[in-house]
Amino acid sequence: MKLVTPKYYEEFKCIAGDCTDTCCAGWDVDVDKKANDYYKSVEGAFGDRLKEVSIHDDEGGCTFRLTRDKRCPFLNSENLCDLFTELGEDKLCDTCAEFPRFINNYGGVKEMGIAPSCITAGEIIFAKRGMMEFSESSIDEEVEPNDIDPFVYMLLRRARSLSFKLINDKDYKLGERVAAFLGMNRDVQRLLDIQEDEQIGNVLKAYEDKELVDNAINTIRERRRETKKLSARKLGIPAEAKYFEIIKHYFDAFEGMEVINPDWYKVCEAVDNFYKEIKSSGKAIELKNEFNEYMGERLEEYEQLFNYTIFRYCLDAVNDYDLLLKAIICIVWYIVLKMAGLAVWYENGKEFDFDKQVDIAHLYSRQFEHSYSNFEVYNEKFVTEEIYSIANLEAICLMLD
Repeated sequence: MKLVTPKYYEEFKCIAGDCTDTCCAGWDVDVDKKANDYYKSVEGAFGDRLKEVSIHDDEGGCTFRLTRDKRCPFLNSENLCDLFTELGEDKLCDTCAEFPRFINNYGGVKEMGIAPSCITAGEIIFAKRGMMEFSESSIDEEVEPNDIDPFVYMLLRRARSLSFKLINDKDYKLGERVAAFLGMNRDVQRLLDIQEDEQIGNVLKAYEDKELVDNAINTIRERRRETKKLSARKLGIPAEAKYFEIIKHYFDAFEGMEVINPDWYKVCEAVDNFYKEIKSSGKAIELKNEFNEYMGERLEEYEQLFNYTIFRYCLDAVNDYDLLLKAIICIVWYIVLKMAGLAVWYENGKEFDFDKQVDIAHLYSRQFEHSYSNFEVYNEKFVTEEIYSIANLEAICLMLD
């Protein structure tokens, strides 16, 4: 099997007790069957401790019962793992051994990356510049049976490579690049929906042509100019002064929403306070422009966010043929992070350092990516609610520039 990773993947090393956060609190610890079978065999006092906190499931695995303050029962007062100390690193369950890594299997290709839900991983991701580069190696693993269509897989790989190029093309503003990225994935999705896979190559060829991309960007710019002249209601696109009202709802809680880390509430509170301010002052656009000027070259951190989300999500459409949803996930990630950054910058006296950017990303990643229930609800909202429509997403990204 071939293993593909971002080149920065090998830079990640867990800093254990020196971490300012812990990955062993706030969420359930799911234990795979292999690890659970071993844990059942452990004898003595530690074996008794394992049995006491293990909640077994029908598939042979188990979940560890968390403490009252939602910490893993094996996380000690020094934020170190007693399982690691007592049994060794090779006896950790897959969940603990892999975090913050994610794995996507595509037949004979395994892709692995790191997620910003870990602060140390986030520092690596956001510090990079330029388009994501990859390392490839052969690993001694058997290829598992799969139903992947090799033709569609190769098309989607090509679409993902083109997505990287569009997002990292500095000839255009980031919002314009995002609009082109969204348009390309929408066009491919239309062909996937009607099972005209053989036509997808023509779409990709068009977006690979620099002159045609220039024309597409000019069309996007003209469309934005027209939206300023016409009413938002008529076009279904938010007007310049109204787009914040739509973004605000990207932070709404829903019934049953899981909060992995209560610090997420602090981010939402900063957003609420910012909205109160711009509602009374009417300075939404002025403050947005000031924030962009303040960020300067650090706006490239949002390009790195796209590099991460495109790598993690877009090719996974080979499993469900829902490429447009994957593109929307990438774009909503960007809008939420940009809006949260703007709000926190304003709340902190117009200061917003790199560490705060990483912190907000780690909180959102845990909320969105590491809660199965939250992830499912959000994905349903992305394809059913008007606030996440293609028109709204495009207009919002253009106006965030």
